[in-house]
Amino acid sequence: MKESRSLKFWALILVCLSGLALATAQSPDLANKKELLQKAREAAYSLKDRGLLEFQTTVNPNWRLVLKDLLASNPDQAEEALKLLNGIHFTVSMDPEGIVKVTHHADVAPPNPQAEKGFAEIYSGMEQAMTGFFETWKPFMLTRAFPEVDSVYALVQTPAGYVLTYKESGTTDVVTALSSDLVITEMKVTTRTFKSVLKPTFARSPQGWLLTGYDATYDGTSDTDHDHVILQVKIENQEVSGQQLPHKLTLSGSSQGNPFTIELGFSDYTVKNR
Repeated sequence: MKESRSLKFWALILVCLSGLALATAQSPDLANKKELLQKAREAAYSLKDRGLLEFQTTVNPNWRLVLKDLLASNPDQAEEALKLLNGIHFTVSMDPEGIVKVTHHADVAPPNPQAEKGFAEIYSGMEQAMTGFFETWKPFMLTRAFPEVDSVYALVQTPAGYVLTYKESGTTDVVTALSSDLVITEMKVTTRTFKSVLKPTFARSPQGWLLTGYDATYDGTSDTDHDHVILQVKIENQEVSGQQLPHKLTLSGSSQGNPFTIELGFSDYTVKNR
């Protein structure tokens, strides 16, 4: 079950990347910044605007990928571990307030204390990972990764497009770069304890820009956290009850030099719309 610890690597970065806020720009504010920001908001996909209230889905980890090294070195032991792992079932639900809950159950009880400890690590890691992923996902897909048009922010023009800056919760600074057609190309997030850079990718759809993944780096700045995490996320979407929701999630990267790759499938959705 040691392989389950890799869940913690990307769980941490997903949680830390969930705060979105910005710093101060160097150039004068654009006179028409409200109009431009409104256009950027309207071009983004929003599940809430499309009537989503809540959903529930089954999450299926690709345990063979997690155990690929063990399968190569000790296939018999790996197959025994897979029997236990494939008997663990996860459900993720999101309520109308956007709060994510992760539940689980196992077909059989862990056979020994070591396996019981491994199960507990997997449960904890999956809860952190799914909560963290959806906290990062929500601003891009559930709502919008922009401030309100009438809030406090700065928007300046650059040779590549625009830079949008604002603060959130008073202590988090974010600098967001936009292309000339007002699509987010980069978000830099800085708090008292970490710095991160997020570069999202989108696919055009009739309903707005769909998040299809992102590259990210995370560096802890506190006295106790000097972790360096590199993360690549790919998202395959699917239409369920008229809404675009995750179908497959692939995460790869490294934490403190330790590489990891995770695949998760989402199935059996129950969706409630207005």
